[in-house]
Amino acid sequence: MSETFICSICGCETPLDERHIFDGRQLCDDCFEDETVICDCCENRVWRSDTVSDSHTIVCDSCYDRHYTTCTECGRILYYDAACYPDEDDEDAPYCRSCTAQFASRSHPIQNYGYKPVPIFYGNGKRFLGVELEIDRGGEYDDHASRLIDLSNANEERIYCKHDGSINCGFEIVTHPMTLEYHETVMPWSELLRSAVNMGYRSHQTSTCGPHVHVNRDSLGDTPAQQEDTIARILFFVENNWNELLKFSRRT
Repeated sequence: MSETFICSICGCETPLDERHIFDGRQLCDDCFEDETVICDCCENRVWRSDTVSDSHTIVCDSCYDRHYTTCTECGRILYYDAACYPDEDDEDAPYCRSCTAQFASRSHPIQNYGYKPVPIFYGNGKRFLGVELEIDRGGEYDDHASRLIDLSNANEERIYCKHDGSINCGFEIVTHPMTLEYHETVMPWSELLRSAVNMGYRSHQTSTCGPHVHVNRDSLGDTPAQQEDTIARILFFVENNWNELLKFSRRT
């Protein structure tokens, strides 16, 4: 008959070859996996009850106290050096990069023209498209921009809004880089545009607006030479189809 031991956590009798000795206690396989964990920082095994965690990171209490803090908004664990403190009324409230941008959007929904946050890439793939959509006639109002931002950024920061001097009475909606599939299936374009139209905005039916789409250079080729070759072919296509593209764009 094989030797057994009693797990000090669950009290079950367990074969001796499944025994784990940790912190002076005998644990079965299940309790060892459930009750202990490897710290992502120091890589030591510790009791799970002596850790701080989020959906991405788990660190022991000692490492957390020395190196980390937690985002006030989303609860993500951050290195001290990566934390931002955008709230002037609460200098002890750390924010992660994404929540800092959302905080800025809430505080100043329409950013200045030069505003450019660190891009957040959405979707899986090689080619990412960033859209700039100018809308006019509905006013450059912070509350209107806030409604569009809240609608699009319900779960993640997908858009921000900027002042644009070429627009008479509106602003520019800018997306973070997204794959085409993400634009089509996740980004709430229909709801966003419907809401903008209901607030009196127009884009297609104005003389001031236009959409711009940015694409990441490294999706045009694996090497700088291949990328330059792709760009040259795009320019060749535009030059040779200028009149048709002019009609298609409906701009002068």
